[in-house]
Amino acid sequence: MKTFRWLGIIFVAIVGFVVYRALRQEDTVTAPQSNSKRSISPDLLAILADPGDKGPIELVSDAEGKEWLINRRNGFRYPVEDGIPIMLLEEGEKNKDDSIITG
Repeated sequence: MKTFRWLGIIFVAIVGFVVYRALRQEDTVTAPQSNSKRSISPDLLAILADPGDKGPIELVSDAEGKEWLINRRNGFRYPVEDGIPIMLLEEGEKNKDDSIITG
C-alpha cells in the first residue's frame, strides 16, 4: 500500500514539473515583431570588409530608413535586409553610387 502511495506522489510531482516547464517555455517564446528593425551589431560591423578591395565599410541609412554598408573608395553600396548584410559584389555593383566616392 505504501508503494502505491509513493508511486502516486512521484507521478504527481513529474506531471507538475512537466506542466511547469511547458508554461515557462511558452512565456519565453515570443512572436517576432514585424515592425521592429534589426541593425547590424557593432562587433560584426568592426570585422566586415568590402568583398572587392577588402577595405573597411561603414553603415549608413538613407532617407527612407533603409540601411546600407558603403565603401567610399569605389561607391559600392551593399543592402542590409533585416539586420543581415548582403555582401555580394554583384549587389555592390548593382547599387553603385558615384556621389559617395571620397577619394
